[in-house]
Amino acid sequence: MNYLKLFALAACVAFLGACNGNDNTQQQQQAPVAQEQPGVQPQQPAAPADPNAQQPQATAQALPATATNFLQQQFPNATVTYVETDSDDGRIEYETTLNDGTKVTFNAAGEWDKVECYGKAVPAALVPANIASYVSTNYQGAAITKVDREPYGFDIDLANGLDLKFNANGQLMSVDD
Repeated sequence: MNYLKLFALAACVAFLGACNGNDNTQQQQQAPVAQEQPGVQPQQPAAPADPNAQQPQATAQALPATATNFLQQQFPNATVTYVETDSDDGRIEYETTLNDGTKVTFNAAGEWDKVECYGKAVPAALVPANIASYVSTNYQGAAITKVDREPYGFDIDLANGLDLKFNANGQLMSVDD
């Protein structure tokens, strides 16, 4: 009879343990609570990995004056919603987003490097005349939605999905779709 009681008790313990083990979701979702001990200071959160990294800002104040002037001239009705300073390859770049979704990248001096207007035409003043002429002649009605200065010349995206690469003289080098 003792064995029967022991068996019943073991079965109850196993059952309760299994039920408690299946209810881990509530325990996993709760953050662990640190036990306060007299004389022991709680740990502070770890510092960011790169203390020199600049945090994104949502104002044009983070930009060089040249970049701010460019934005005011080319996008007078837009406001800066996001600025990120990037220096991954040793060169400083400013990546900005405007409230209309336009993205503009500037170099350290504040000169534009890339303008992406997503679905609408970039300002005509940003496209070299010979490239604009080529596009209007050969791709009538296709707006230039991105202009990117590259070491070889210009990378141009059209609203129809084509990517055109031009050399520094404005001569077409390649077309990608």
